[in-house]
Amino acid sequence: MIKIKKNQAGFTLVEMMVMLVIFAVIFTLSLVNYRKGERLEVFRLATSGVASAIRQAQTSALTGFGSEADLSPAYGVYFDLAAPDQYLFFKDDDNNQAYSAGLDEVIETVFLPAEIELSGYTGDGPVSIVFIPPKPTTYFTSGLATFQSGEITLRLDKNYEFF
Repeated sequence: MIKIKKNQAGFTLVEMMVMLVIFAVIFTLSLVNYRKGERLEVFRLATSGVASAIRQAQTSALTGFGSEADLSPAYGVYFDLAAPDQYLFFKDDDNNQAYSAGLDEVIETVFLPAEIELSGYTGDGPVSIVFIPPKPTTYFTSGLATFQSGEITLRLDKNYEFF
């Protein structure tokens, strides 16, 4: 008698469907985590940009950037909740240790990414962080008050969609 062997190599349709479902779940989870990582990277870059602007103001005050040899202007960074999507890098021309609109020279207006905004800071009013040469002495001014230290808070907008 001749025996016929069935070839058992291969996948059944059910096994193939289970494999496709598992693959789809893994792909979806990795895509969601990628989007979350992308949002966090944008936030990290924005906070690094703010820190760099503050460091640039300090460096400019130390080096006398853009000034005559006998004049050493103060430089600073200005934050205002009325404009939460931007901050200013300025030269303190009137030497009042704070940003004065119309009196101080705005060197650069820096816009935050669309999904990042300024959400708070130390003090009651807009904040100026000013460095005065030659040491440089640092002033963290908010409204009429000057602080020895302070905080600038940025927020990642949870409603913003990445595409």
